[in-house]
Amino acid sequence: MRQFKTLFYFEMKKILMRKSTWIIFGIFTAVSIFLMGTTFFGSTYIDGEFLETHMEGFAIDKEYGEKLSGRKVDATLLKEMQEAYKDIGNEKEKGYMLTDEYQLNVRPYSQVYTFVRELSRQAEINPLTITEEEFYQSRTKFQKEQWENYYLTEKEQQYWQNKDKNLEKPFVFEYTMAYNDLMDMSGLYMICLTVTFILAVCLSSVFADEHERRTDQMILCSRFGRSHLYFAKILAGSIVSFGAGLIVFICILAKNFIAYGTKGFTAAIQLLMPVYSYPISIGASFLILSGILFLSCILTGIFTMMLSELIHSKVGTMAVMIIILFVARMIPIPTDYRILSQLWNYIPINMLKFDAGFTDIRLVSVFGLQLTSWQFAPFLYIGLAVLFIWIGKRIYCRYQVEGR
Repeated sequence: MRQFKTLFYFEMKKILMRKSTWIIFGIFTAVSIFLMGTTFFGSTYIDGEFLETHMEGFAIDKEYGEKLSGRKVDATLLKEMQEAYKDIGNEKEKGYMLTDEYQLNVRPYSQVYTFVRELSRQAEINPLTITEEEFYQSRTKFQKEQWENYYLTEKEQQYWQNKDKNLEKPFVFEYTMAYNDLMDMSGLYMICLTVTFILAVCLSSVFADEHERRTDQMILCSRFGRSHLYFAKILAGSIVSFGAGLIVFICILAKNFIAYGTKGFTAAIQLLMPVYSYPISIGASFLILSGILFLSCILTGIFTMMLSELIHSKVGTMAVMIIILFVARMIPIPTDYRILSQLWNYIPINMLKFDAGFTDIRLVSVFGLQLTSWQFAPFLYIGLAVLFIWIGKRIYCRYQVEGR
């Protein structure tokens, strides 16, 4: 045990003391500070004319959103929103946002309008004329179209119908801007993207350095070179992976909670994804998605280290990781290929897309249980992590140093 601790501390020191580690963290720290600065200290301009600072805008929208929180999205609220927007339409010039009329009469309902518009756009109905009955009917219609597009089985359709029956309707509006942003592309998804780049640099040399510096022969023939050392490297890399995710997570979380507050934790997930049928709160969804994020970070770190041992090159490992990231992010798989498309969504960078991976309505059947994507993903990631560790161990222990 003492030998393992010594090896573990040494591997942690090797990772954390590399110049590449400090450079990559320095770059992303500088970028994060710059982005946070533009968020808090920037200003909004309409047609070149000053409207407000970002912080003033956050405070105004928060005040208006909280005033409407707790109200049902029913005929009364829809009528109030439509009355406020009746003279705007889609042709109003942006300069109208500078007027007191817009700021005092229209802006208080802007968040309700945005929510209604999202579903109305999908159902091709005008949000300024839609009734309560049309709103919920169009939601049901769009759900059925989704089921057909994703080729759901009858059992899956029945599952979602049962879940939808448990939803409270009409929906209750809540101010949820902090969680909207966290679960959008600029939140947890961006954390996964950032951490993947960091780990591609920091962990690509964990095993590759030994081969490139030709110290592998000495290490592998030592007493603990093929057993303790391997797991010390894996543990050190996994802790660094978790730590990198945690640091970026805290920065993003702090930025959003300072800007928008923490209200909206108990709101229904349907305020972010109107057609989704699972009865779960935004707060619970955020916690689950955060858990998946940290598992993704650890899994990505383990996969990077496995590649490092397989390829024997840190540059090659970084190249492969970036290519995988680029392909997964930029190339979608059509839903016509159900199995391949569903598996594609479980790649961490896709799983953390709230409107794609996390809320994927295709289920996974395990021993008769029907699991959603976010219920199955943790088990899948843990299983893959164990598999990658096992594959890496076999490659590492069977490697024989040949003449150079």
